[in-house]
Amino acid sequence: MTALLAAAPPIDRAALERRIDEVCRLMSAHAGAIELIDVSAGGAVRVRFTGMCVGCTLRPLTMRGTVLPALSEIAGVTAVHADGTRISEEAAARLAGYLGAQSTLPALEPATQSGRGRC
Repeated sequence: MTALLAAAPPIDRAALERRIDEVCRLMSAHAGAIELIDVSAGGAVRVRFTGMCVGCTLRPLTMRGTVLPALSEIAGVTAVHADGTRISEEAAARLAGYLGAQSTLPALEPATQSGRGRC
């Protein structure tokens, strides 16, 4: 007997983009950001680091501690990937223990229309 996999709920693209903007505002303190590259039909989100994050050796920490938890909160997101952020499962488990299960992204005010565009 073959079990049918339930399809992931569709991702609210506007909610995902708002969340990416929130992450970018946080990362802008370090002159970096993320950019949405792709969203698969199965809910996998692919982002790219930009700005000073491109050459930063702490990308894996930012990915696991900020980007992954923040984007995973969006309904329908099944995975979050970014190039250059690979760490071992052992290191990921230690990091999760240090950070706890909560997102490190603080609540942010909505962006104003003061001319500040996407990150």
